[in-house]
Amino acid sequence: MNALQHILRIQDLLEDWRALGSLRLRNGVELIGRVPDEDASVWMHVVFPRLRGERLAHLERQLGTPLPQSLRAFYGCCGGMSLFLGAFTLRGMRRPGFGLGSGALQPEDIVALNHELDGQGWKPRGAVAFAENALDLSVHLVGMGDTSEQVVRCERRTGRVLERHEDVFACVDARLYRLDELQLR
Repeated sequence: MNALQHILRIQDLLEDWRALGSLRLRNGVELIGRVPDEDASVWMHVVFPRLRGERLAHLERQLGTPLPQSLRAFYGCCGGMSLFLGAFTLRGMRRPGFGLGSGALQPEDIVALNHELDGQGWKPRGAVAFAENALDLSVHLVGMGDTSEQVVRCERRTGRVLERHEDVFACVDARLYRLDELQLR
């Protein structure tokens, strides 16, 4: 499958989840799949607004490396996600300062994740960690595989490779459909 086919599959799944309810906040954050609860603010999925131009360049400066093309393209579509109540998180760029209410809703920090893994000593220079699984605490990195766009899922502490995907979109597609099957069936 090519990147466009993966993008279409991701969009189809998001559209299915929107049938459970969705809300777009003024800051561009989209809440998807309202969870029946006494508290009306519980949502299965949070999708953050895309990153553009200077924000992407700023993120690269913070990371100390250029973003691989597929990760750059992903952030051009979406600035991060928290899916299935945080079971799978695609990290993004945090805004400085502290917000209240919906302004406090931000993606998990990609820069902090990369600094953490740099401290572990196994992450190669130029690889970028961008996602994690809450179920087993594994992390997804682009630029560490056989090609600069390949994504590998690794054990967080050791870097042992658990899974490979051709690029960021293939990784997100596979993870979302796998979790969708586990959660909604």
